Amino acid sequence: MIALAASAAGFAQVTPAPAPSGVAPAPSPSPSGRPTRGRRPKPVPSGSPSAEPSESPEPPQYTTLDGTWEIELQPPLQRLADYSYMTIAATNGQLTGVWVHGPKRTHSPMTGTFDGRLIAMTVKLADGSTATFDGYAQNFDNMVGMFRSTPKDPGTAFTGQHRKKQRT
Repeated sequence: MIALAASAAGFAQVTPAPAPSGVAPAPSPSPSGRPTRGRRPKPVPSGSPSAEPSESPEPPQYTTLDGTWEIELQPPLQRLADYSYMTIAATNGQLTGVWVHGPKRTHSPMTGTFDGRLIAMTVKLADGSTATFDGYAQNFDNMVGMFRSTPKDPGTAFTGQHRKKQRT
């Protein structure tokens, strides 16, 4: 409520009237027009077009395994993960590609299978031995499983994320 009171100069002054008993006064609006609830609004930097956050872009929607994958090997008892890349081409459940790994960025050919969820890939290493990636894929954008460098290897956990292109 607002009350009018006459001032000494004869002009009316607007003064807020006391709130009725039992009713809490409404919070005063902030400069943006929204009420402040015990916190001061953050200042808007000058020259800023908008104080509102912009919308995040939609993540890419993949419909196939084809493309570049960032592979993260998570060796047990090691602090840091090992990152590598794999390029995959899928045709009727058959996979082919190249695994780029190691400090010298060694290119190792890869073959495998994919049944819509489960992945089994075999990589031929430079020394003639083979390594395997076994796991599953989700929504054609993530994969998770175990990497084994030998048949007796208990395995190292890995994850893979589908990327638009290889980071350099």
